[in-house]
Amino acid sequence: MGLTLGTLSWLFDPSHTNEVANSYVHSLERRVNQLECILKELNLDFNLPKETAGQETSPQDVSISSTSQQVSQSSENTEPEEDFSHPDLLESLKRLSPRHFENFSQRYYGRSSSFSLFTDVISITKKSTGNGNVVQFREHFDLQSWERATADAEIPHYVYPDNDLIRNLVAIYFETINPIIPILHRPTFEKNIDEGLHSQDYNFGAALLLVLAVASQYSDDPRVLADPSSKLSSGWRFFEQVHIFKVAICAPPGLYELQVAVLGGMYAMGTSVPEFGWTMIGVGLRSAIDIGLHRRKPEGYKFTVEDELKKRSFWALVVLDRLIGLYIGYPAMIQDEELDLQTPIECDDEYWEIGPDGQVHFNQPSGKPSKISYFNASIKLSEIMSVVMKTSYSLKKARDMLGLTGKSWEQRLVVDLDSSLNAWVDSVPDHLHWNPSCDNGIFLYQSATLYSVYYMLQILIHRPFLRTDSPLSMPSLVICTNAARSCTRILKVHMTRIRTINPQIIVGAFTSGAVFAMNIWSRKRAGHAPNARDVAGFQVCLDTFEDAADTWNIVGPSLILFRAMASVESPPLRRHENVTVTPAPSTWSSYDAVPQTALLQSVQPFCEQTPYLDDYLASQMGDGFPLPVEPHLEASSSVQPSYVTPESGLSGELSIDMWTDVPLGFSFSEWDAYVTSMAPGANERP
Repeated sequence: MGLTLGTLSWLFDPSHTNEVANSYVHSLERRVNQLECILKELNLDFNLPKETAGQETSPQDVSISSTSQQVSQSSENTEPEEDFSHPDLLESLKRLSPRHFENFSQRYYGRSSSFSLFTDVISITKKSTGNGNVVQFREHFDLQSWERATADAEIPHYVYPDNDLIRNLVAIYFETINPIIPILHRPTFEKNIDEGLHSQDYNFGAALLLVLAVASQYSDDPRVLADPSSKLSSGWRFFEQVHIFKVAICAPPGLYELQVAVLGGMYAMGTSVPEFGWTMIGVGLRSAIDIGLHRRKPEGYKFTVEDELKKRSFWALVVLDRLIGLYIGYPAMIQDEELDLQTPIECDDEYWEIGPDGQVHFNQPSGKPSKISYFNASIKLSEIMSVVMKTSYSLKKARDMLGLTGKSWEQRLVVDLDSSLNAWVDSVPDHLHWNPSCDNGIFLYQSATLYSVYYMLQILIHRPFLRTDSPLSMPSLVICTNAARSCTRILKVHMTRIRTINPQIIVGAFTSGAVFAMNIWSRKRAGHAPNARDVAGFQVCLDTFEDAADTWNIVGPSLILFRAMASVESPPLRRHENVTVTPAPSTWSSYDAVPQTALLQSVQPFCEQTPYLDDYLASQMGDGFPLPVEPHLEASSSVQPSYVTPESGLSGELSIDMWTDVPLGFSFSEWDAYVTSMAPGANERP
């Protein structure tokens, strides 16, 4: 892939090399023993060479250092063969008996699989006896009659809406969703609808229904409502027909089943149970791995339309799994070192040349930016997201295994993650750089979505260091604050010009709003009026939720939570109990009734900035940032610093102190519990 996290190489201890070599030798010994046992069970008159079977190798006879050296020296030659062993295995399984083992041979089996041993045994048997027939094993691989009966009984009978509504919703989908999650090829998809494929293939029908469900969230047509009195029911009548967890065990997943997992997960993210979306995405990832989609195609492979769309579906599952997981505090299902699949071809739908055999040639005009560039940029950003989940938000056990111990691991980690983010920014194509005046609506939409996730990730990288015992607390507070302000400037333009809500926009608004709330609370606790930029930024987040609350169920609770945040005078002090402060005027809690000009006039000047933070910002927030750290405000504002640092003294200390007590991540349930605990009388004992 284009972006590598080489700066994080220090995470992996070279001292593990001997352990890996030792493990490799023992795995080879176990493999030989398994082969011997299988050959004996088959009663084959076949003698293994004495140097292989007649000698037992003890650990004392093996020189780990020499073995390690040999493995290292030969790694360049052996690694490609090992990486591409799975196509050879699949071909071996297909050659066993295409008629009897069709489903079996379509699945992926890794090198440690017993099925790999099975093909080895068959190969040895054929060489020894001349007979490689495996028909006698058929009953162990074919579906049993009762299994087939269950599968056939679950064939659904879908009810589709009127054709005009199908057309309208499909058009909405390709305008709002496919630019962000491009798993469908529009000409092919619409051709299949015209030919009535949804009436013939229930798997395609399921994908179509979920396209309609997702698009319904952006439609004003009353026919999409399951409950005429609530827009929150948009698309439910389509979604409820599709059984995501069906009889997938009976056959390997196809393209439409993978698309169903992506689409179903996306729709579920907007319901009252967004965690179910994460589960559905996980099932889709398992299904994709089941047919080897996480593996690179060999050199010279001729891609078909289905291959490219499967690849896009897999990457969509990976990106969504990481985005949702980081937002709700769940681990990622697959790591980058476990996959080597190529990224999608950057070619727009209209430039696909599809042959009669399904093979596709991509003819994107030279110099014409592709709408798929956004998707590849988001894939690269998800790589950093995966590392953040594996380090900053993992269990201590996981950090210990990665060598994240000692006094300086925090500094090393945050520097490397920031460097990776800067490298990512440098890799973003020019047409996706943030430009609020961009006249291309799709590119503006993609850029806003992309940088919303970027700033959300920047906040999440520095959030763990917002605690009193971290030497990075003040620089991290500066970065989180400015990232939140930059994010809300994007959100403001997006909600004015595009007004299309997606999960990326939601998580950006939630994360930024939480940062603003903490800043406002800390100033009020220190006796200062809230900063106007923080109040205005918080209001943008609130406006974003209000705009989407009638169609996105997940947004409603966030809106209630943010209103509750605004009503809280300030969180209770838990560490500075001996500090006496003068209560600030209740500027924020009555914000809705106060004009913006009054808020700006009520802001007190910032305290003097520390030289250390000036130097830190100058070194960390240069040309690599897609937006200026803090733009000049309008002429009416009396506060015009080029960037903002937290106030020195009590206000800054209180801000870090309060961050020490809030949830580590940005899960809604955790923040809801935290804000609820701050309500008057919540902590009083009866």
